[in-house]
Amino acid sequence: MQARKAILGIVVASIKQQESNRNAEPLLPEPAFYRALSIAGKQLGIDVFVFTADSLKPHLKQLFGYQLIDNRWVHQRVPFPDIIYDRCFFSNANEQLGCRHMLRQLAAIQPYRLLNGALPAKLEVYEGLKADDQLAKHLPVTLTYASAQQLHTFIDRCPGGIILKPSAGMQGRGIIHVKSCCHDRSILITGRTRQNRSFTHTFEGKQALSIWINRFIKGSSYLIQPYLDLSGTDNKPFDVRALIQKDERGRWVLTGTAARVGHSGSLTSNLHGGGEALPASELLCAKFGKPESERLLDQIHTISKQTAERLESKYGRFAELGLDYGIDQSRYLWLLEVNSKPGRSSFRKIGAPLAEQQSIERPLIYAAFLSRRLSPSFVANESANGRRPLLSSDNLLRPFNVQEVHR
Repeated sequence: MQARKAILGIVVASIKQQESNRNAEPLLPEPAFYRALSIAGKQLGIDVFVFTADSLKPHLKQLFGYQLIDNRWVHQRVPFPDIIYDRCFFSNANEQLGCRHMLRQLAAIQPYRLLNGALPAKLEVYEGLKADDQLAKHLPVTLTYASAQQLHTFIDRCPGGIILKPSAGMQGRGIIHVKSCCHDRSILITGRTRQNRSFTHTFEGKQALSIWINRFIKGSSYLIQPYLDLSGTDNKPFDVRALIQKDERGRWVLTGTAARVGHSGSLTSNLHGGGEALPASELLCAKFGKPESERLLDQIHTISKQTAERLESKYGRFAELGLDYGIDQSRYLWLLEVNSKPGRSSFRKIGAPLAEQQSIERPLIYAAFLSRRLSPSFVANESANGRRPLLSSDNLLRPFNVQEVHR
């Protein structure tokens, strides 16, 4: 008897049509990635399609989506998925609510499994990881920003200054470095606007700084951390992104690493802020020598696996995680961010075809593993021990963690 194909639905926040040409390709949010998933899915015997909150017609019990047919995206009726791959990057609350409602309706018609869970807010992730003694040593102290008085206390205690960053920020937007200048007691701030443009300001006193900070934040939730000097001797900030994924047997494996280097004097190293991608081993070897480079990469491998297992035990099953690491002037490794919706374009940029291929195939292979191993059930979201539900309506809609690296 021929085995039934696994069916993977990629849910996204929105898909736009080109108004000037209705026959043109739809504007998918990650077109190259979804195309690669569709092509690899055909080779692996997995049906792949992309859909949104508007794709379900519950009264007809029909689902519509975009499938890659003859190298073109075709909008058509699609089967109900066994597995849903959450790639939603919401721009507003209405998109979140619409997606939540659609998924509840879909689950009532046809139960499914969520491929990758969602992480809670950054501070909750920090607290969860800090409870592990081994991981706690590699986490910068992180608190919720509460007041100007707290800010000034932190500045006085931290010689290198402090970092303020949005609790749900992305791509380095809205990040601020605040530092006292010893020679004239002024306060220097550098950062990036919400439009991702760099800025620098100097304030003569704490009161003027407090007024500016409050206006900049505008009531948004922010985190405060000590500033870590994560730049090299060339004054260029750099970090290392590690992608860890489940293999065909549901085991965590490190798919690859890539370094990102920012402009000299810049606050961030992420690619959206103009950073450059390089092979991690190449960059670390050039900076620290081969033995130290190998030690750091081994440590990244170990910490990444420990982090994935810790988060999975607390928040349910994951298929992949992106982890961002900084290395300070004493060559100490810091875990900066964990991302439950990681990108993988760095592997193409650094010329790592095997890691790029595996980064695309492994979510598909793990989806097939889940489809074979688990009978679909909406109340499922098991961790490794099978005791946690895979999907709740809130799980999909948690703020996703994204890269914000300071030097």
